[in-house]
Amino acid sequence: MLDFVWNQTRFSVAEVGGGTLLYNIGRHAHSKNSYELHFILGGRGTLETDTGTYALKAGDFFITGPHVHHAQTTDPQDPVQDIFIYLQKNDAPAKNAFASLFLNTGFWFSENFDATLAKEILQEYREKQPDYKSAVAGGLMQLLTKITRCFLPEDFTERAEPATINDKRFLLIENAFLYEKDLTLKALSEKIGLCTRQTERLLLKYYGKTFREKKREQTER
Repeated sequence: MLDFVWNQTRFSVAEVGGGTLLYNIGRHAHSKNSYELHFILGGRGTLETDTGTYALKAGDFFITGPHVHHAQTTDPQDPVQDIFIYLQKNDAPAKNAFASLFLNTGFWFSENFDATLAKEILQEYREKQPDYKSAVAGGLMQLLTKITRCFLPEDFTERAEPATINDKRFLLIENAFLYEKDLTLKALSEKIGLCTRQTERLLLKYYGKTFREKKREQTER
């Protein structure tokens, strides 16, 4: 089974498929942690849910999440053509506000949704060319982000991940070597808040060079 992680949430791809819907699908609901994405490419039909009835046509898109009862009928004279992607949420070890918006949306319907990514995912999934799993996973991550952005509340804010101490140190190191011609090991150490021995260790660990070697590398450029 194909797995991927999106916004700290692990999913399994249960199925990716599509084509011409030649028969009606009776009322049913998906199990806990199940999400099905439906992309209508053409034809006509009807979607019935607990909250309403929707006339299906090209460009429509809808999500049916856990325990959402729904049924589909297709027009025998102009049957529905669709793509469906069936996902199972496995775990979400860290709470993520953006992912929670998707996971907590049991049902959502949209018109004029661009299905280009869904088509590419289906093609990769069916053809199974070398490294297709990476292509499918990457496409699904983009797709889930695109979908979730559609129903972001206006007051949504996502707290940015704080920069680590080493993130800040690396930026200081890069700028120091780039812009300070007379840089010394002592001056660099004071700038990043370490002793000279710790600075040398940091440079060796992340750059594979001593201070003198890195200084010479910058000079030779």
